[in-house]
Amino acid sequence: MAERRKTERRGSGPRIKATQHDIVNAARKFHWKGPMPNWTTVVEGRELPARPLLLKAAKVAENHPTNSEEAAVILSDLGFEVRFKGVIIPWEDVPA
Repeated sequence: MAERRKTERRGSGPRIKATQHDIVNAARKFHWKGPMPNWTTVVEGRELPARPLLLKAAKVAENHPTNSEEAAVILSDLGFEVRFKGVIIPWEDVPA
């Protein structure tokens, strides 16, 4: 059931390709100096901004068209905890 739901959520496929390993490696080197955006993820106990982290892990430009909600879905599908304004969002409630 979970695999089918992932397929339904992504539709024609993700715009960005990154693995769980890519995310963890990027998070270890990631530094954020601004206020936390609405969508965040937790990697190795650190809360980080979802979209900037995903873009860095996927090695794409900061102006990539993926938005924060799409980043949250991708990170959730990869098994990471996702938060909206600091509140944990269960995988099934992350917007599709």
